Amino acid sequence: MQNLVELPDPLKMLLLAFVTVAVTQALKWLGSVLNFDLSGYSAQVASAVVASILVLVNALLSHIPAEFEPIANSLLNLIVVLLTSWGAYKAVKQFGKY
Repeated sequence: MQNLVELPDPLKMLLLAFVTVAVTQALKWLGSVLNFDLSGYSAQVASAVVASILVLVNALLSHIPAEFEPIANSLLNLIVVLLTSWGAYKAVKQFGKY
């Protein structure tokens, strides 16, 4: 039986952005400790980490029973709407100062 619950695309992109920033900062710190430039590897490492996190999350979501799939999809979409509205509020508040 195939499960239809998976992370929505906006949450995947948000995860990619956060992991890319974290991996870039970690590689910059590691490069400064080792006196070696590792900045060219941030995209490859970030994509590998994001792919493994997505596989793990989707594997966990696949254990949701079929009768709860609509609820799980609705909750994931609610998270997307809340994060989007919070971001829009912050943007409007920031541009309202000028």
